[in-house]
Amino acid sequence: MARKSFASKHKKDASNMLLEGASAKAVAAKFGVHISTIYALRKDMGHGHTKADRASHVVHIRLSEEEFQALNAFVTDAGLPSRTAALRSLIRGATGFLELRREDYLDLSEARAELKAQGRNLNQIAFALNKAALKGGARLTEQDKGFLADLKRSYAALDARLSSAFREVRQKGRAALHTGDRT
Repeated sequence: MARKSFASKHKKDASNMLLEGASAKAVAAKFGVHISTIYALRKDMGHGHTKADRASHVVHIRLSEEEFQALNAFVTDAGLPSRTAALRSLIRGATGFLELRREDYLDLSEARAELKAQGRNLNQIAFALNKAALKGGARLTEQDKGFLADLKRSYAALDARLSSAFREVRQKGRAALHTGDRT
C-alpha cells in the first residue's frame, strides 16, 4: 500500500538509508513509496549515483563564444570524443590526476607495438639460428643461447611492465577522481 505523504522525517530517514548503501528499491519498499520518489530524493539531496566508481554529478556552465570555441578546439586537438570528456580531462589535469592526452597515449601504444614487433623479430632470429644449428650450419655456444634467452625475457618483461603501467596509471587516475584522492 502506497503512503499518501512522504514527510520530511521520512525523507531524512530514507536519505540516511541511501547513504548507508541501501538500494533505492529497498528504501522505496520500506517507506511505501514508488521507486521514482526515492530516485528524486537521491537527486534532490545530491547523493549522486549509488555506485562509487560512476560519474554522477551534472554540472551546468555558461561559456562565452570565445571560451566555447576554445573548448571545441581542445576537443579536436586532444582527440577527445566529446566536450564532456574534454572537461573531465581538464579537471583531472588541474587537480593533479594523471590523464594522458590521446596523442601521447597513441605514441606510447605505437612504441608498445614496435616493441612487440622487435620481440617477434628476435623470436624469428632465434628460430633461424636454432634451425641452422640443427642442420650443422651454425654453432651456437651456450653463452650465445643464454644471451638470446635473456634478451627475449627482457623484451617480454618490458612489454608486461609497460602494459601494466598503462592500466595502473589510468585506473589510479579514474579511482582518484571518483574518491577525491590525489595520485
